[in-house]
Amino acid sequence: MSAGRPLRIENVPLARRADTGAASAGYAAWLNTGWEGFHQQPATPEQLEEMLQAHEIDARVLTGVYDDSLPADLVDPLVPVATYASFAKTLNIGASLVPAHLITLVTVRPTHRRRGILRELMTGDLARAKAAGFPVAALTASEATIYGRFGFGRATEQQTLHLDVRGDVRFHAAPAGSMLQVPPHALEGIAGRVFEAFHASRRGSVGRQEAYLRHATARWGPEGPVPDPKLRAAVHLDAAGEVQGYVTYAFAGWESKPATLTVRDLVATGEVARREIFRFLASIDLIERVSHPFAAANDPLGWALEDPSRISYTGREHGLWVRVLDVPAAFAAREYRGSGNFTLRVSDTQSLAGGTYAFAVRDGRAEITELVGDAPADFSCGAAALGPLLLGACGITELVSAGLLEPTRNTPAATLAALLDLPGVPHAINGF
Repeated sequence: MSAGRPLRIENVPLARRADTGAASAGYAAWLNTGWEGFHQQPATPEQLEEMLQAHEIDARVLTGVYDDSLPADLVDPLVPVATYASFAKTLNIGASLVPAHLITLVTVRPTHRRRGILRELMTGDLARAKAAGFPVAALTASEATIYGRFGFGRATEQQTLHLDVRGDVRFHAAPAGSMLQVPPHALEGIAGRVFEAFHASRRGSVGRQEAYLRHATARWGPEGPVPDPKLRAAVHLDAAGEVQGYVTYAFAGWESKPATLTVRDLVATGEVARREIFRFLASIDLIERVSHPFAAANDPLGWALEDPSRISYTGREHGLWVRVLDVPAAFAAREYRGSGNFTLRVSDTQSLAGGTYAFAVRDGRAEITELVGDAPADFSCGAAALGPLLLGACGITELVSAGLLEPTRNTPAATLAALLDLPGVPHAINGF
């Protein structure tokens, strides 16, 4: 941060007032500043309590940047000029889950831009995350061009799937199991368990924060921590009566044209349960379209329908951005194909993951060793390429064509592709 302006970075405790038990004034000022950055209204006392509870459960670490030069008669000294938060979950790399340092609610007030605030917050936090043993950090970015300079690479994409449900929607497969409509609060003991099964099976999935359970049970609505009376829910049961998936949804209103049912959350332990949930949604009366955000770039539903033209997509955008902090630990949790050897040189302006690494791949798993000195490498890349490379977000040939990965010893890209290219694409069904 530039000299001459007394800015200070402080941790903001998840604290309550001693006299009332309500959220502290410092926490309230921090949260409202973060919400203002995303154009949300200030929180009511009830919303502050809900948010504080959720942040306590997530064990979030909150950081604020304060400008002591601002006139105290015009600006509350407790109000930060920038916000930053982090918490820990897991990321499915493919072969296993790894601890992930998740970054969220990053805002800088327009009056304090271009002063190095974000850089100081981000570089310091990533260094601490690496020291704490996290192999990766991740975030969901509202603007795609901000975080590449900090070594984050785009790892997943998402889009909104629209299913035309006018008339008879036919599926190739016969119905399996059964669907049961339930009140949203019935998901209290179901949602977390179903998500964990999905999370363990899907490359690119990231662990969920407390907010998702509160949304699923209608305790929170789409606009924040207020009850959601419009929410409806259903679960899919297999032949043994075990819950294998759930969906929450709401009618978009009679003014929506075509009449639309919006999926709020859809989680299934497998593709059969997911297909049956869509079969159920397509059967709801007085609806012409079902819209599902957070669909994958290669969503399989079209193959399940006799008429795939019923599906259209809008709003394709980047989802999860991943920053590798420890190359050996992160890439050991990845899937590979076959056996082989290669070396990779990583340049990293933040000195977190830079170096030359030898990969020994045997039967789909790898041992990674950092080499000392100026060892030769088969390929080189910057830190931002490690995220998509780690999760198999695209093929090796595409990374080379894009200029993100460079052969340095005339090693054919096909040699590396034979080891690292994976079927399908990584997918995360939630943000944070």
